[in-house]
Amino acid sequence: MRISFLLIVPAILLLSETASGQPGHPGPRAGLPPPNGMIERLNRMTPEERERALGRLPADRREKVERRLERFNSLSPEQKQRLREEYQAFQKLPPERQDAIRRSFRQFNDLPDDRRRPVRRELMYLRRLNEDERTARFESEAFRSRFNEAERQLLQDLAASRGPRRD
Repeated sequence: MRISFLLIVPAILLLSETASGQPGHPGPRAGLPPPNGMIERLNRMTPEERERALGRLPADRREKVERRLERFNSLSPEQKQRLREEYQAFQKLPPERQDAIRRSFRQFNDLPDDRRRPVRRELMYLRRLNEDERTARFESEAFRSRFNEAERQLLQDLAASRGPRRD
């Protein structure tokens, strides 16, 4: 079962950002645990502990974390496990590759609303392809005519972030 791109993106961003919202920088985090497994840690806390931990965050950051926590908790056990596996694979990447993926996710989120949906659909399609099929798709006239240069680069980066299709 595949996890929605919309669930993976926030999870990677949430699990890989510090409590202050700064991506991928080690060091003090306002008393919160390291980002790896943040959702699980928050879920294991008592409501009082969770409230204290979230209370240390700025209001806008807290709201984002709470929304992502809700989304994660609404997943089936299989989807949660798949998401954990995706994040573990992400954690094994070199730090510079992790940063590149985070930047790509942010670029995706910055797309105009009318472009985000077609780019998302294309990404989901590309992720179902093996490496040779993706390369052919990237070189096709249909792909080049449908997406501008920045969108094409973004799609190539994000499609490659998952690695080859598992058969």
